[in-house]
Amino acid sequence: VTGKPGEVTKVERKEQNEIAPLLYDLTSLQRDANRKYGFSARRTLQAAQSLYEDKKALTYPRTNSRYLSGDMVSLLKPTAATLLPHGEYAAAARFVVALDSLPLGRVVNDAKVEDHHAIIPTDVDHRLEAFSADEKRIFDLVARRFLAVFHPPAKYAKTEVVTEVEGERFRTRGKITLEPGWRAVYGL
Repeated sequence: VTGKPGEVTKVERKEQNEIAPLLYDLTSLQRDANRKYGFSARRTLQAAQSLYEDKKALTYPRTNSRYLSGDMVSLLKPTAATLLPHGEYAAAARFVVALDSLPLGRVVNDAKVEDHHAIIPTDVDHRLEAFSADEKRIFDLVARRFLAVFHPPAKYAKTEVVTEVEGERFRTRGKITLEPGWRAVYGL
């Protein structure tokens, strides 16, 4: 398409959905902790192991599964409810607890759980003030991911505009959030 100087030659708008990432296994938790906090794999494992053994706040961390087993379904809402008293998780936990039925399709898969299921918070009261700084960061990653998987997809509108100016084509792209969906759990 040729156009006059400064003429818009193409406008394209697409709506897209983005689903929440899967629950954590040890490798994906280590990867995110490294990306977000600069933690080594060992440092992440030490914090997660302490949250499991000493604080009883996380399920077994040395897992390679990103799914839960069917026998855990009855524990999911009570686990989300343990996050209600903590301001940073309260709104997302309220959403999960209020659901008539949890969307389990991407969460529960017995065939993909071998010895241990994905890493999630436990269904006990969490004393976050007793956690070390590293433990708080690791718990935050796991708690937010656990809540996010039960939220709807995020919805976006992507727009691309092609403009021609003095024979040169310029492409401009933009993305706006229509519905934050699961990203609201992260404040995005």
